[in-house]
Amino acid sequence: MRKKSLCPRIEFFNIRFCLVSMILFCAINIQAQQATVYGFVSDSTGKPVEATSVSINGTTIGTVSDSRGYYELVVPAQQEITLIYAILGYFNTEKKLNLTDGERKNINEQLHAKSILVKDVKVIGERNREPMVIKIEPRSIEEIPNVSGNFESVLKTLPGVVSNNELSSSYTVRGGNFDENLVYVNDIEIYRPFLVRSGQQEGLSFINSDLVSSISFSAGGFGAVYGDKLSSVLDIKYKRPVSFNGSAHMSLLGGGFHLEGVSKNKKAGFLLGVRQKSNQFLLNSLDTKGEYKPSFTDVQGLFSYQLNSKTELSILGNYSRNKYKVIPTDRETEFGNINEALKFTVFFEGQEIDSY
Repeated sequence: MRKKSLCPRIEFFNIRFCLVSMILFCAINIQAQQATVYGFVSDSTGKPVEATSVSINGTTIGTVSDSRGYYELVVPAQQEITLIYAILGYFNTEKKLNLTDGERKNINEQLHAKSILVKDVKVIGERNREPMVIKIEPRSIEEIPNVSGNFESVLKTLPGVVSNNELSSSYTVRGGNFDENLVYVNDIEIYRPFLVRSGQQEGLSFINSDLVSSISFSAGGFGAVYGDKLSSVLDIKYKRPVSFNGSAHMSLLGGGFHLEGVSKNKKAGFLLGVRQKSNQFLLNSLDTKGEYKPSFTDVQGLFSYQLNSKTELSILGNYSRNKYKVIPTDRETEFGNINEALKFTVFFEGQEIDSY
């Protein structure tokens, strides 16, 4: 029987062993080619600088100083490296090193604050210097439900403003009188007409909400520019037309439309608003039964012309026709308590006709 030789297997084992040994030796040799840099980072006054970046230029090797200003970094040995100390607000510094294998080097670095010259900054603020003036968004007029359809309904939601009749445009401010409220439209003082009665006999208020662009209201403490010191002042600015526009609206209680336009040279402009109101369906629900025939019509026009950059000529016109007619028949009033309920019936003769 012929024996096999073990020499090739032994020779292959020796070669593999040599290769593994060389790889391990190279790895150990590479791992040993390291050094350590440590130290303290401070400013010009000697205080520690926290979070200073200490890194090797051109590599991702780095660290940061702790809250006491100390750092420690493992760096390659047997080669020239450049350490960079960097932090916001200080000038960067560099240190060139060439450490031997296993060396520990202490480097304390002092950073100098960077002074940055900032250009002059101007802060300009604009605010309304008029005291106690409330700005009202014109869009809120359409969002607030009201039975009268008058502009003054939005004022009744403000603090200090009181009205005793939802059908009326009159209101009181801080306990004042109904006639102690100033109203301005485009700096023109508006005088409330003398009505027969306020409430269901009252028609449309002077202010046409379709033409309004801005609203300012003051419940006291307003400037002397508004003249008499009364309970409140309502300052209305009508629109300044920039193009030809229009709108229309209609409901069971009435309707209206408005037109606005401007000339080609932008110097002349006009606003025109027409309103019609008849709250007959609403009045038929009152306790006093009868035949109600209210009819309120209002036409307003604002015409302006720009004479120059500082002077403008404007004309505000208003036509109002209000008629209120009712022929009452009877009225039932219930009063008393649970134990004694009473009903009082009144029969009417004649009619009421109001117009202005």
